[in-house]
Amino acid sequence: GGMSEESDCVVVVDDEEIIKVHVHTENPGDALQAGLEYGQLLTVKIENMKEQHRKAAEENQAQKAAAEPQPEKERLEPQEPTEEMGFISVAAGDGLKELFLDLGCANVVSGGQTMNPSTEDWLEAVLATPAKKVFILPNNKNILMAAEQTVPLVTDREVVVIPTRTIPQGLSAMLAFDPSLDRKQNMMNMVKAYEKVGTGSVTFAARDSDYEGHNIKKGELLALENGKLSFVDTDLKKTVVKLTHNLVRKSPNRDCNFVTLIHGEDVSAEEAEQIRAAVAERLGDDAEVVLIEGKQPV
Repeated sequence: GGMSEESDCVVVVDDEEIIKVHVHTENPGDALQAGLEYGQLLTVKIENMKEQHRKAAEENQAQKAAAEPQPEKERLEPQEPTEEMGFISVAAGDGLKELFLDLGCANVVSGGQTMNPSTEDWLEAVLATPAKKVFILPNNKNILMAAEQTVPLVTDREVVVIPTRTIPQGLSAMLAFDPSLDRKQNMMNMVKAYEKVGTGSVTFAARDSDYEGHNIKKGELLALENGKLSFVDTDLKKTVVKLTHNLVRKSPNRDCNFVTLIHGEDVSAEEAEQIRAAVAERLGDDAEVVLIEGKQPV
């Protein structure tokens, strides 16, 4: 409970023996202290993200100053495959891209509900990942096929698609990665981690339409459970609370105690916090509910 109060981003994955926690906090000591209440810490990695971001921003400025006017789309430079394993993830929204980079992805390809990356985007990202084995997390069922078509096109490194179908599945898979294990063990762990994840999404109808037999009016909210339409509503808070409750109720092991709400660019921080509080209240004390500002378009 103490974790999410003092940090602005908490992500957790567990298997039988070990729990991995990824936290952004101003006070790492307090976070470690909170963790120690529950047992030993096996490994700890602390990075100063502000410093990293400041450096990256400075380098960016320097590059911009030195560079010619840029064409619209920034090209990724090919990298020699020096490392054993590297990751590419697909996401839309600066917050989500940032999070996947934090979790160790070399590159994040833009894509999501409506925009599917082209084969060219894939190739560019694969070649810009300095690894002998490049794992792709498509995080969307519509993007899976295109990702798999990239596999035979790359000759100087091996490409493996981990078939994540949603962003939360992709996040869980990344958290389960352990650089000290071999490829096969990592594949198994990552798949096991994401298969435990239930994903709900809320979007709104851009026009009147007939969706899976439901008659939907423009502007109504669609609540999807693992990609299938669950119900339609007009109130965002009610929709998210009900959708989360449904997912928790149906989660295979029924001990769903970690809920991550990823809010898009149209939801203000205040509104997101109100919704988080409402979800937490509905789920009761067993569930830890955290917010991530994904800034995704949908």
